[in-house]
Amino acid sequence: MYARPTVTRSLQQCLSGNRRLFASTAQHKQAPLPAAFEERVSQALDGMRTAGTFKTERVIATPQRAAIQVQGSSSNVLNFCANNYLGLADHPQVVERASEYLHKWGNGLSSVRFICGTQSIHKDLEDQISQFYGSGRDTILYASCFDANAGVFESLLTENDAIISDALNHASIIDGVRLCKAKRFRYANGD
Repeated sequence: MYARPTVTRSLQQCLSGNRRLFASTAQHKQAPLPAAFEERVSQALDGMRTAGTFKTERVIATPQRAAIQVQGSSSNVLNFCANNYLGLADHPQVVERASEYLHKWGNGLSSVRFICGTQSIHKDLEDQISQFYGSGRDTILYASCFDANAGVFESLLTENDAIISDALNHASIIDGVRLCKAKRFRYANGD
């Protein structure tokens, strides 16, 4: 019989929101980085700022939707870069259903399907998609388009294939193409 591991008191406090998961590192002595490395990183970052290629991370303080709040701003920001086209990321019915599944199945597989296996709820959804399209073929779901592009190009294309691709394709397509053995031909965007 499987014995569920006990949760430490510290972890229980973190999970209940009464304590941060990681304590401040200020109390720990950190070994300094070599000065030459620090200088090289500083110069590289300055170069990016000068070139206009330095990117700061936007911290979203609300659920993902068309209008969001971003830390450091008091007004709503229109969010045109999310993949939440249908507005389902925080739809009450989707959140409720996800909560039901979370309580029943836990928080994911704890690894990739190839290693841990596939839960029946994933196979059920894949079967429903196959039936919807009526193709008689199997369906496999990927957690992201990046994963799909990494898996599809490499497994389907050989050195006898060729890919003609826009130079401004999404990074996941570019990386997926790099993983495969097909010949690659890129053209300038809009050419």
